[in-house]
Amino acid sequence: MKKYNLLAAILLAIFLMTNIAYSADSAKPEQKQNKKQELKAKISDKNEYINQDWWSRFKDPVLSGYINKSSNSNYDLKIASLKVLEAQALARESLGKEFPLLNLGSDFSRNKTSDNVQVASSTQSSYLFPLNVNYELDLWRKNRDKTIQKGKDLEIANFDEKALFISLNSSIASAYFNVINIDKQLELQKKIVSIRKEILNLTKENYKYGLSNSTEVTLAEKSLTEAESALSDIGKYQVIFLNQLAALTSDTVDNSLSLERTSIDNIELPENLPENFKNEVIQKRPDILKAEAELQKSRIDVSLAKKDFLPDITLTGQFGFNSNTFSKSFNWDSYVLSGGVGLLETVFSGGQRRYRLKAEKYQYEQMLQRYQKTILTSFQEVNDSLAMLKFDTQKDINNLNRIDHEKDNLYSINIKYENGAISYLDTLQYKERVLTLEKEQTQSKTDCFIDSLSLYKAVGGSL
Repeated sequence: MKKYNLLAAILLAIFLMTNIAYSADSAKPEQKQNKKQELKAKISDKNEYINQDWWSRFKDPVLSGYINKSSNSNYDLKIASLKVLEAQALARESLGKEFPLLNLGSDFSRNKTSDNVQVASSTQSSYLFPLNVNYELDLWRKNRDKTIQKGKDLEIANFDEKALFISLNSSIASAYFNVINIDKQLELQKKIVSIRKEILNLTKENYKYGLSNSTEVTLAEKSLTEAESALSDIGKYQVIFLNQLAALTSDTVDNSLSLERTSIDNIELPENLPENFKNEVIQKRPDILKAEAELQKSRIDVSLAKKDFLPDITLTGQFGFNSNTFSKSFNWDSYVLSGGVGLLETVFSGGQRRYRLKAEKYQYEQMLQRYQKTILTSFQEVNDSLAMLKFDTQKDINNLNRIDHEKDNLYSINIKYENGAISYLDTLQYKERVLTLEKEQTQSKTDCFIDSLSLYKAVGGSL
């Protein structure tokens, strides 16, 4: 009876060992919570991707708050972080394949020979408890190269994650700047509508007394309708940009209209932005680093394709106990020991290896061309962003000067009105002109903000 209890214990131990993967999938709630905390920590570790110094230069805590919030709540970032964790696991799996494979098992068989053969019939039992060792001798560094290859996949996943951080932060800031731009545009457009209503009323009043004709009334009505139509369009875009900002920050669109923001008048373009950049800064862009890692991975693929022409050498070994009776299964007289070396070389594969090598070489050439193209595109984007920022900044300065001149002119117009030299209707038209220029300047200021974001992306967030 004892021997059957021992056999049951051994079989139970083997069963438990083969179900480790299942037990991992059936993790306890606290273990699943630990995985969530691991993901959260993974995202928090990427705070250097955010570049807080850059966002603080806008001196807007609301914008900085949205940037920080998105890093912990955005679903795309969570997916990217999970891909990094996946690549880490696959890299460690590949590393594990460089070590010997150990298998512990048991085997029970009972054979009976036929009564119709020319030997005495018999029934024989066999109890086998082997420990098997299998190791692929990595003389050609195939397994090592595969592990390095998986390491390149991990690098690529990290660069994709950083690129996503930069892109997402830029998109959030862009949506935010568009929102506060629209807020100001809406405020100014309401004033323009109010002025045009007043102009229409005065024109109608003058028409009653013969001081205006019907054409002037019609033109005033048309101008008011155009202003109200423009106001409606601005209101539409305000909702769109607010919904976009809410989605980017993983907030509900139901609360988009109440999203916190400051006035565009309270934000200024960061000072002392560089007028040029060293090559070393640009070459740290995540897309360039990713293209370089892909090129290196492709080179490893070529190497592995060449090594497919070399034979596989496998070392095998076995140690265990084998006996015809269970009671003697674990006696030292029952131990068995074996070892061997296997060599396998493919003699004919229909040209598969040769054409695979050619394909990998072509793939490497593609990666090389893509890498060079990425570098050229990067320098172009940086230069384009610098040019746009330079010219749009000058345009904004010109608009500010135009507003100052127009306000001086409006001041003179008000003095003339107070002295009875011109009508109140004329002053309203000049007031509208100032508001129209302020709308243009608000847009040019926003363009400068967007240009700075383009520059931030172009240099890989290294401003």
